[in-house]
Amino acid sequence: MLELSLQPTKLVRGNGQTVYTWDYKRLLFGRPIALDVLGVAPIDRLGELTWLGPSSVVVFGLILGLIANAFAIRNFDRWMLLLVLGTFTGAYPMMYFAQEFIPLNTAIQISSAAVLVVIAARAMTIMDARLALLGIVLPAAAVLAVTLIAATHPRLQGILITGTGLALFILAMSLMPRMKLALRTEGEPGPIHSANH
Repeated sequence: MLELSLQPTKLVRGNGQTVYTWDYKRLLFGRPIALDVLGVAPIDRLGELTWLGPSSVVVFGLILGLIANAFAIRNFDRWMLLLVLGTFTGAYPMMYFAQEFIPLNTAIQISSAAVLVVIAARAMTIMDARLALLGIVLPAAAVLAVTLIAATHPRLQGILITGTGLALFILAMSLMPRMKLALRTEGEPGPIHSANH
């Protein structure tokens, strides 16, 4: 099957044949070209997002849950979670379809920037600006970056996925004491008022 790292830039079907054209003006790296036997090879440089995208949404959702619980953000309810995760998820289809009309890097940058601005604006309304930037926006940007690098450079997927898993584990273990403290503080009974009759 055709390698996703080197898709044809144009294809024309007719007279029982398919003519593929590879026209890369700035080719940084290449692999041997292999045509598929079915004659089906869509021009798609973000095809790996079909499984990397949902995986990154799960990872980002876990990070949001960890941050919200560790820092006891009471306003971070299910609707807020849906808004942030939904906006984050929307970046992928936006860049996927935009690549047909504008260069891939431009599509990625515009889509990612738009999504991160919305997430930042909303997060800063319910928590401290520093926590919003470091705890919500920075992880969102990091997860987006890792996902897109893995999608456009399939050779790096193994190392990137392993690194992301390790980073998530370290983050969870670092925040766990803080989460226990927040739970203990919530569970403490309030002052008991006695009444004399």
